[in-house]
Amino acid sequence: MASKDSAFLAFSEGLSMREEFQEFGDHGSIFMLDFSSLDSKIDAVKIRFLDISSAKWSGLGPRSSHALKGSIDLKQGKKAAAFALDGRFLLCESSGKRLCSFINGAVELSLELPAAVYLGYAQNPMQACQLWHIWTLKDEHTARWNEMSQDLEPKEGIESFRQKDAAGLFGSLSFSGAKPSDFQELNFSIAKDAQGHEDWKIADLMLCQPDIALPLLFRREIPMNLELGNNRKRRAQNRYAKIRSSLAQYWQFCEKRWTDEGIPAIFHPSILFPDDYGYAKSDNMLFSGPDLVFAPNMASKDEFCSLILPKGSWIHLWTSRIYPAGKVTVHAPFGTPAVFYRPESEYAWLFDSIRQRASRL
Repeated sequence: MASKDSAFLAFSEGLSMREEFQEFGDHGSIFMLDFSSLDSKIDAVKIRFLDISSAKWSGLGPRSSHALKGSIDLKQGKKAAAFALDGRFLLCESSGKRLCSFINGAVELSLELPAAVYLGYAQNPMQACQLWHIWTLKDEHTARWNEMSQDLEPKEGIESFRQKDAAGLFGSLSFSGAKPSDFQELNFSIAKDAQGHEDWKIADLMLCQPDIALPLLFRREIPMNLELGNNRKRRAQNRYAKIRSSLAQYWQFCEKRWTDEGIPAIFHPSILFPDDYGYAKSDNMLFSGPDLVFAPNMASKDEFCSLILPKGSWIHLWTSRIYPAGKVTVHAPFGTPAVFYRPESEYAWLFDSIRQRASRL
């Protein structure tokens, strides 16, 4: 049933459009356009929005880069949104093909009918995630949280991804309105496709992620197919299990924040720092919850890792050395990835205890 904030338009060419506006209080608003036609000759619609070049759209993941450029043909049935750094999000639905173009300050959508376009308006990416969460729970687009703890098994249809693109893949998912199961499936795919070269970096990638982002199998155990060498795998397995279990209290906080507020447990730094355009151009760092930042360093074979820390002070998890904002380079061998935490975090005591415990493992 249409609300008082909706309108129905019928065009002479045979195309019908319904528009509707929904307000969600301080969280923002949603504008919807729904297209259909009774004329079989009219089977698609093309919409073009003029946009500001600084909008910086991201998402539609998982993709190798969080940033969206050029034309993107969305896989049929795949549900993924795009988020802009100014606090908007875009979701396209169609019975058939969907082509999205982000070119020269404009967004162009080509959709087979029937189709719908949803535009969300919030103040910043963090609030846009919250608006998405409220809207999808309220509406028929309900996000199903019963998939949180699925135990994935090898199966057909799980896409293959290059492990060196891990930061971009996870970053793009965090801008896509993705569910926990999407992150779990991505982790499963990265582990499944391990090539036996630098597999320890996959283990370190998973060491840094909240439980809710990992399949059950990987939450306390390194994936069995990773080639780590028999001599060090047993010790690494023990270290991995103890560090991750020691972080359980923080992982639970990240999960609750996601389920209650819609903030992904793992996300690209631009969600928290949309005004820093340096982050908008890069895919080499991720946040695990609001207080841990890490660099997967998957594209390099080096044990040294460089990253640009956000504003404020950050403590290196393994050495307790304090670093200011800006570029840093740290030694990040197997088992000690480049991870930093906020000194003011309410979990700082927990992170410090991890350092002390890890030094004995």
